[in-house]
Amino acid sequence: MAQVSFSKAAALSMVLLVASMAALVSAQEMAPAPSPSLVTGAGFSLPVSGAFVAVSVVVSLMGLLKM
Repeated sequence: MAQVSFSKAAALSMVLLVASMAALVSAQEMAPAPSPSLVTGAGFSLPVSGAFVAVSVVVSLMGLLKM
């Protein structure tokens, strides 16, 4: 049996490890990133209730009609 020094065996095992890791990475399928989902209502948020807004519109319209 041929004698192999420890440093050559360590170097060979490191080369095999790197080659196997490269094969695993290249075997993975590259999929495109998913598109961001639309956040509904993010640009239209009212800090007050809809009833308060409706009442204030009606009151302002009543004030305009009295003029």
